[in-house]
Amino acid sequence: MTTRTPPEPERRAVYVSGRRLSLLDFGGPGRPLPALHGHFADGRTFTRLAGEPGDAVRVVALDQRRPLGDWPAGACPALLVRGSRSTVLSAEHARSMAARRLCTRRVELPAGHSVHETVPVEFAGSVRGFLGPL
Repeated sequence: MTTRTPPEPERRAVYVSGRRLSLLDFGGPGRPLPALHGHFADGRTFTRLAGEPGDAVRVVALDQRRPLGDWPAGACPALLVRGSRSTVLSAEHARSMAARRLCTRRVELPAGHSVHETVPVEFAGSVRGFLGPL
């Protein structure tokens, strides 16, 4: 799999349960991969990440302006990535989040809070490993 240069993301919206959700779509031929982060309002922080998985994945970054209070509600498989040196998301909180949601895999990588920016190759490898069996 080769890294690709992602196009300029396209601002779009989707409606879920009657709510309009804004997102940035980084394009590409791969399966959509929602990139969620609790406080990055715009999602452009995922630009570098968008090219790492090559053509296998299409990164879609939701506009996160609301707390993720319904985190446990989903039943689809989820990957929770935490930087081992994060001072924002504690290891205990990450373990608690993973325990509350079915089908969640938790991964820790040697980084601070912005794992996808600090270790993008390792992050992309974790995402590929997670998506492979799905």
